[in-house]
Amino acid sequence: MKRIKQFEKTARKKLKDFDSKIKTSFILIREDINEMQTTIDAMRNYLKKKDSEYTKTKEQDEKIQNEFRKDVDEFTQKTNQLKLALSAVQELKKGIVVKKELAQIEEKIKTSFKNEIESYKTQVKNMRLDLREFQKQISMIESGQIRKKKKWFFGK
Repeated sequence: MKRIKQFEKTARKKLKDFDSKIKTSFILIREDINEMQTTIDAMRNYLKKKDSEYTKTKEQDEKIQNEFRKDVDEFTQKTNQLKLALSAVQELKKGIVVKKELAQIEEKIKTSFKNEIESYKTQVKNMRLDLREFQKQISMIESGQIRKKKKWFFGK
C-alpha cells in the first residue's frame, strides 16, 4: 500500500513536470512564431521601402533624361544658328555615348533592384508557408492530435 502511494506520488510529480515542460514549450513556440511574424513584417516594410525608392529613382532618371533631351535640343539649335556643323556632330556623338552609358547604368540598377525584390518576395513566401505549417502543428498539438508514426515490420 505504501509503495502504491509512493508510486502515485512520483507519477503525479512526473506528470506535473511534464505538463510544465509542455506549457513552456508552447510558450517558446509562440514566441518563435511572433518573432517570425515580426521578421516577415519587417521584410514587407523593407520591400515597400525599396519599391518606393526604386520608383523615386526611376522618376528622377526620367526627369534627368527629359532635361537632357531639352539641353540637347537647345544645343543643336544653337549650333545650327552658328553653322558649326563639325562641332555639333562631335557634341552629338558625345551625347549619344553619355546616353548609352546612362541607359546601361539605369539597366544595371533596374535589374539589381528587380533581382533583390524577387529574392525578398520568395523569402517572404517561404516564411509564410513555414509559419502556416508551424501554426497547424501547434494547433494540432494543442488540440491533442498527435500523429505518431506506426512501426511496420517487413516493409508493410
